[in-house]
Amino acid sequence: MSKLIAALAIALAYLALAGISAALAYAPTDAWTVWLASGLTLGLLLAAARARWAAILAGAALGAAIFALVVDSTALDAIGYAAIEVVGAAAGAWIALKLAGGTLELESPRDLGLFLLGVLVQSLIGAALAGAWNVASGGHAGLRTFNVWLAANVVGGILVSPLIITWARFRAKRSGGLAMPQFFAGAVAFALFAGLLFLLFAGDTRARFGGSIGMALTYMPVLFMSVVALTWGARGASFAAFCGALITLFNTIREHGPFVVVDEYVGEAELEAQVFVAAVALTGLLIAALAARERKALKEARDWRTRFEGAIGAHRLLAYEWDPVGGAFVVTGDTATHLGVAPSKIASLADWLAHVSPGERDQTATAFGLRADGAAIPPLTYRVLRADGTPVTLVDEAEALRDHEGTLYRVTGIVRVASVS
Repeated sequence: MSKLIAALAIALAYLALAGISAALAYAPTDAWTVWLASGLTLGLLLAAARARWAAILAGAALGAAIFALVVDSTALDAIGYAAIEVVGAAAGAWIALKLAGGTLELESPRDLGLFLLGVLVQSLIGAALAGAWNVASGGHAGLRTFNVWLAANVVGGILVSPLIITWARFRAKRSGGLAMPQFFAGAVAFALFAGLLFLLFAGDTRARFGGSIGMALTYMPVLFMSVVALTWGARGASFAAFCGALITLFNTIREHGPFVVVDEYVGEAELEAQVFVAAVALTGLLIAALAARERKALKEARDWRTRFEGAIGAHRLLAYEWDPVGGAFVVTGDTATHLGVAPSKIASLADWLAHVSPGERDQTATAFGLRADGAAIPPLTYRVLRADGTPVTLVDEAEALRDHEGTLYRVTGIVRVASVS
């Protein structure tokens, strides 16, 4: 019963998006500017577990068949278009997930590339089958059907599927989400993005701005989309792209906006609008993916640092990294407890050696010099003096790190507190 309800809900959602697509169709050429419904099917398949695919495809097939009948297609055509929807979406999703290794979250450029591959596979298969269906049924517009289907499905997939993929994993949380300044920065950027698109596309752009200024200003929304993507991530970028596409396309088909010029052929403005909304959406998704990868790398680095500091602290260890060329000396660990000095007070080798017992300082400095020359020397044992004069015996073991050219660029060491006198 639950699968039946899910299939019916998907069919209703499919019909709703198909209705919006019909409202965006460019009537003089009977061309679909964008086909949003197939983006729903692909997005659900990419976001759902494989066990739920049957219900998703059944709902999409039902929605496609009903819509085909609503627009006066024959029953045979309705069955054919339902089959095209199922085959194309299933193939695109299967290939994308197979290459992704099971999940696709749009949080890396690789994920975004595989998603676009899935959209392209779905669109190419659907366009090829639709064109062949037209020819087989006695039509003479096979190539035109292929072109219109391909463009409309690619744009629809780019606009709708990311919405499904990113929002399917959304869970309301009391904490751990966006910080309020980050949320408000994204909200302001979104308002500017949508407002500028409305200003550019709602009305006679040439009369409002004069000459080709309106066309030049179409680059400005991309700037605000970038801010939305950086602050709100892929979820916000996909939402902004969908809203912006509706503003752009609804006004363009009504002969408004900067793309409406003296067309060399009917529908040129709609083609330009298709490219524009797809480019804006992909820009936002790419920036969001790069930002997500960066945030993930920073989180992993913090986690590693936490584990490393916990490990050396539990075993009374200190760690250092010394740059023999630049002179920087960075110490990690509880130096306040073991040496009586804060880590921030040790910024160079001279600072470290200043705490070494005077009688052993020259010998220790010579050993560090040998390390800077790349010599392999055994672990050092020397004493340092705390601020209160208490001597502490350290065992210092280090290793020289070289770059790909063999040049020494760092000396890293682990220091064990052997005893406190």
